[in-house]
Amino acid sequence: MVATERLAVAGSDMRVPKSPVAPALVLLVLAPLGGCALSSAMHGREEAEVVGRRLVAAGFRAIPADTPEKKAHLETMPKLLFSSVVRGGERRYLLADPYSCRCLYVGDEAAYERYTAIEVGRELSESERAEAREEADVVAVDREERFLGPYDRDVVFPTGAAP
Repeated sequence: MVATERLAVAGSDMRVPKSPVAPALVLLVLAPLGGCALSSAMHGREEAEVVGRRLVAAGFRAIPADTPEKKAHLETMPKLLFSSVVRGGERRYLLADPYSCRCLYVGDEAAYERYTAIEVGRELSESERAEAREEADVVAVDREERFLGPYDRDVVFPTGAAP
């Protein structure tokens, strides 16, 4: 006698043979989906590590998210994308990395330009730099509160210290 189990499908009650192959088939279909999510998370972490090394090489500082408030704030920021804040005419570029260092990278315009040169693989011409700076100044809004959140402004904008 073949073992069967009840299967309710669209209001009908059917008996279907039990098969040891069915659970294995389900696992075979679902396992790659879980692997994709894990692979994506690992790729994000690897990308963050590479970006982090380049940022530090360009002169950015990594400010750790070492309090619950900073960690929560880091999650609200664009991940691995640049934001900028202006204070007293000084611009700082920020990049949130919740994946690898769990920190906020902070750099001045010179560090940002060095990073851009590393990423693009070429130096921007002086006229392109001036043009980019003018465009950024036109659309710049002082977003200090929004982007810095619980981070100490004096750490982001140190006085008299090189970034």
